[in-house]
Amino acid sequence: MANPLTLYVPIKQDPLTQAAAQAAYESFVDSVKAGLDASNILHYARVALVPNPSGEGILGILLITTFDGEMNPYLKFFWQNEGTRKAFAGIAAIALNPPSPPVTDLTGFENFINENNLNKRSKDLYKGYTQSVLQIKAAFPPK
Repeated sequence: MANPLTLYVPIKQDPLTQAAAQAAYESFVDSVKAGLDASNILHYARVALVPNPSGEGILGILLITTFDGEMNPYLKFFWQNEGTRKAFAGIAAIALNPPSPPVTDLTGFENFINENNLNKRSKDLYKGYTQSVLQIKAAFPPK
């Protein structure tokens, strides 16, 4: 069963943080592709930058994913992957309210993600199909 993650993290408003958020947005797919491909549970993932109400600068980062299975096993896979763990560390470093204490283990990672997830229920996601990523790849192998 597919589930949603809509991670919203407000960010600091200084120029370095704003530039880091823009860079993370621009390099998102390239920086996480290998880890996401290896998961075999991720349908879609994207990052959006939420603009400030004034229209200038970035208020926050929004990470939106659709994945197979339950949240914490999903998070465990990504905590164990060095590339996605580095991406998370980058988000935590520019967060307006960074995790406290700093995240050093899977439980802290799960807590931070779950606390900042705007969609906490599987029924928040419309599903146009019921197949898992593995079932889809088996039916339509990459060329």
